[in-house]
Amino acid sequence: SGSMILAGVMLKLGGYGLMRVMKIFLEVGMKINYIFIVISLIGGVIISLMCVRQSDMKMLIAYSSVSHMGLALSGILTLNLCGFWGALILMLAHGLCSSGLFCLANISYERTHSRSIYLNKGMMN
Repeated sequence: SGSMILAGVMLKLGGYGLMRVMKIFLEVGMKINYIFIVISLIGGVIISLMCVRQSDMKMLIAYSSVSHMGLALSGILTLNLCGFWGALILMLAHGLCSSGLFCLANISYERTHSRSIYLNKGMMN
């Protein structure tokens, strides 16, 4: 569905575009990158805390996607090779995993007609 495409492809295109732009504007990025690294990491922690309170499966997966993209953003903004590779691997792995999680949430919804985590507990038994 649309959420699988959004989480699997569209968020990663934004991260890849940022990687390309940061290579061009290297001097400007060196001056302000620490501010944005702190903001993205704090945002990732806050959104991770919001994930703890979620009971809707799709909302939980969507919030975790935003949190992971904050971590990838901080990796890109380090402006070194290890940060770029780490962000690239994180975006690739997250694209595959989040699409699969959205697919599983949709299968669970078709089976139980509910996206609540509390109603879908113990489906493996």
